[in-house]
Amino acid sequence: MEKVGDLKLQLRMFHANLPGYRQRPLITTRFESAVDRIMPVQTAAMQDTSVITFELRESVPYYVEQVDDILFVHFDPSTVPPKPVDEAELPSWQKVIAQAEQGQMVTQPETAVPGEAAAAPAMEPVEAPGEAAIQESPLRTGAAGKKYTGEKIALDFYETDIKNVFRILREVSGKNYAIDKDVTGKVTLTLRKPVPWDQVLDLVLRMNSLGMVYEDDIVRIATLATLKEEESLRQAALEAAQKSREAEKALEPLVTAYIPINYSDATADILPHLQNIITEGRGTISVHTATNQIIIKDVVSKVEEAKVLVSKLDVVTAQVLIEARVVEATNTFKKELGTVLSASVGPITQHNGNNQSYAFTSNFPKSSTKSLFDVTWNKVAGTPATLNAKINALEEEGESKTISSPKVLTLDNKPATIKQGVSYPINKLDADGNSTTEFKDIVLELTVTPHVTMDGRVSLVIKITKNDLGALIGSNFSFTVNEANTELLVNDGDTIVIGGVTKTTDTTGQDGIPGLRKIPGLGWLFGSKSTDKSKNELLIFITPKIVKLD
Repeated sequence: MEKVGDLKLQLRMFHANLPGYRQRPLITTRFESAVDRIMPVQTAAMQDTSVITFELRESVPYYVEQVDDILFVHFDPSTVPPKPVDEAELPSWQKVIAQAEQGQMVTQPETAVPGEAAAAPAMEPVEAPGEAAIQESPLRTGAAGKKYTGEKIALDFYETDIKNVFRILREVSGKNYAIDKDVTGKVTLTLRKPVPWDQVLDLVLRMNSLGMVYEDDIVRIATLATLKEEESLRQAALEAAQKSREAEKALEPLVTAYIPINYSDATADILPHLQNIITEGRGTISVHTATNQIIIKDVVSKVEEAKVLVSKLDVVTAQVLIEARVVEATNTFKKELGTVLSASVGPITQHNGNNQSYAFTSNFPKSSTKSLFDVTWNKVAGTPATLNAKINALEEEGESKTISSPKVLTLDNKPATIKQGVSYPINKLDADGNSTTEFKDIVLELTVTPHVTMDGRVSLVIKITKNDLGALIGSNFSFTVNEANTELLVNDGDTIVIGGVTKTTDTTGQDGIPGLRKIPGLGWLFGSKSTDKSKNELLIFITPKIVKLD
């Protein structure tokens, strides 16, 4: 916004195109305002720049405000009253446009080409903004809660013919009006404070019991009685046409069609949908179970509608191959190291002639029976003493891996189960103390319900169970349970890990002769150590594949 004269301002908008029908002078000399004239201009040389020129009645303060995509220019009130129309000396619209273009060519940017000017459309100047003002004005709300968006105007009528009032509103709004011949009356209004023109129109209509309807781009004004009568006639015509159509349908002949169902269950999947479209009171529908066919008897239009519906519902159902891999890995390590000492003396003859023997043994309860080092002395220094020494050592390391791969193929949205294993007998006592035998399933079981999504992925509801025999406890075996129950979404052909369990056990032990096994340097001769490590790992992999049929 820049000042280009004592009473002239220009608002320059870059990257804004101004349609030709908007380039018309807006004369406001008869309004209580500081602005006498508003002229929007965009010549061919201006490219994508538009300029709006404001000619002021009096130099007053102003400011520019932008709300979202609406730009407001606010001017303080003017102390100069508006001129009567005969003293305003309004120029012709051609002269106004020429003056605006000449002023713009002086102040346009350097990029413009001098001397080029575009001819504005031949439109008469109006005293108040029309459609443009409707779009640029903020919403205003009336007493009944209705929102008014028209330009504000001030009116003062006394016993004025209502049709003349509508002519003034037509000039302000720029809309097309059609007024019925029975619209008559006088209007008295004193609106010194400007109000939106559409609010004035609403008020005049209510004051004179009139109504308004839009017919394309025309606003039609008529009495409420006329509009009500026309609405009644329109409703009567619609009802008559409806009855005529119903009568034609009642006389339309019935046809019978046999619609085969290829991929769906006709009774469960198709019949409930077709029952909603048959003609009430005339149409019938049934299913021939042996051939999975729909038998429909109705008018031709309903039969064709049923065939179209069946073609949309009875489609090839995708199949999904689900492959699971259950991997069990076990690593074990066992180490034992111990010393076994034994000593004996005898037989020694006592004074009474009896023989006496003495023995000492350090034999620790190790599971190893292998000897790394074994020394035996039958006699020690010619005495009846005997000494034996044995070092036992054991180191074991093992690794095992078990892979189970259940696979199952099923239709989309249909659950499937695959199971493999044994039933193990378990002895139990019943309530009377009698021994009974029950069987427990030791199985690998995969239960899955797939769903193929519209974008080619697979949604799965999965339950996978792998049971095994565990350790022997007393006279009965224990049972290990590995189970995963989940829902997931997987790309077609991708492999995903749905579960993993890792169990690690570390056991260390030390035993020997109390006191002696702790002698520094020699304690290993009187004790033993053991180390036992195990690691069990379980992983479950799932791979879904969509099997497409032609």
